[in-house]
Parts: sequence; C-alpha cells; structure tokens
Amino acid sequence: MALGALVLLLASPLLAPRLLAFPYHTKAGDSQVWSETPIDQAALGRVMARAEALVSASPIARDQEPRRIFLTHGSWRWLWLANAHRGAFALTRLGGQNLIVNQADLASDRIVNNRPVGGSRQLSSVIAHEITHGVLLHHFGAIAMVTQPRWRVEGYCDHIAQESALTADDVARIEARGEDHPALLYYHGRQRVEAELAANGGSVDTLFGRE
Repeated sequence: MALGALVLLLASPLLAPRLLAFPYHTKAGDSQVWSETPIDQAALGRVMARAEALVSASPIARDQEPRRIFLTHGSWRWLWLANAHRGAFALTRLGGQNLIVNQADLASDRIVNNRPVGGSRQLSSVIAHEITHGVLLHHFGAIAMVTQPRWRVEGYCDHIAQESALTADDVARIEARGEDHPALLYYHGRQRVEAELAANGGSVDTLFGRE
C-alpha cells in the first residue's frame, strides 16, 4: 500500500498539473491557463486567438475546444511533467485536455526547446498543434489514434498549425549530411498529409481511414 501511495503521489501531477501549485492563473479564449510567471493578458489573448483560429480551420474541430494550458518555462515543473519528452516544445496529457508548454515567450509568440536546428516555433502554432491532438482523440477515439502511423497524426497536427519546426532548407542540409532529427517525421508527415488531403478533397475521415 505504501508503494502504491507513493506512485499515486508522484503520478498525480501528470493527471492534474495544477497540483504543482502554479502561482498564476487566468482565462484566455476557451481555455484556462496556468503559469509560473506573471501573465501578460493582452499577449496571451493574441496567442490564443491565433491558436483557436488555426484549430477552427479543421473540419472535425468543435465550435469550442477548451483546454487547461500550463506554461512551465522549462523549469523543474517541465522536467517532471514532460518526463521522457523533455526535448519537446509541448505535450498533451489526460486525453487531450491538459497542454504542458516548454519555454514560451508570450510577447513574441515564440517557444524554444534549445535544439540548435529546429529549436524555435510560434507558440500559437504549437498550442494549435497540441489542441489538434485532442480534436483527433475526440473525433476518432483513442484506439484509432494508437493504431495510426505517427507521421499521419503529427503531420495532420502540423498541417493545422500551418508550421513545422524545420524549414525546407533545414531538411535539405540535414539529409545531405545523412543526419537524423526528431522533427523530420513532422516535416515529411505534414507534406504527406497535405498531399493526401489535396487528393481526397480535404476529407479528414478519409485521411484517417474512417471512410
């Protein structure tokens, strides 16, 4: 029982990150936002307005896609909550409802993950990408998402975000050197997804094999 209680104690913030006592909280658009540092409400409003506009372009998105968003700024809270995904820009927990964000700058709408190449993106695009993970889970279900190839899921999320971490020039240089980069899957996945959507008339259901 003691071991079980310890596991529950350690895992509980993963399910409810607000248990980590984020000192600042506000509402922006459809979502609740917690932060480690004071929140620039105007800048947050601009970021969330763009993120929600991007998500609304998906034909399978609902009129509202509220989320709980946690801005960690790369601190110990990020290390705990991200766990094995510490090099990510952000990640989604609890069935798409909790969004954990790495080092973000609201004023400039940027987020970084400290990679020398592909280490910066628009924060609003990353939030849109993560919200889209929840959109896919709600529309298709968890089992369907687990069985999908990762390139298709991440590629669709980047398609909705209208941005990838790598540029075409970055990809050309990386591949010319025969190197690997975790964002290559996202870049090529987005290209494949957009090609398939163009060929099937824009049907997300067909893209993910429902039709």
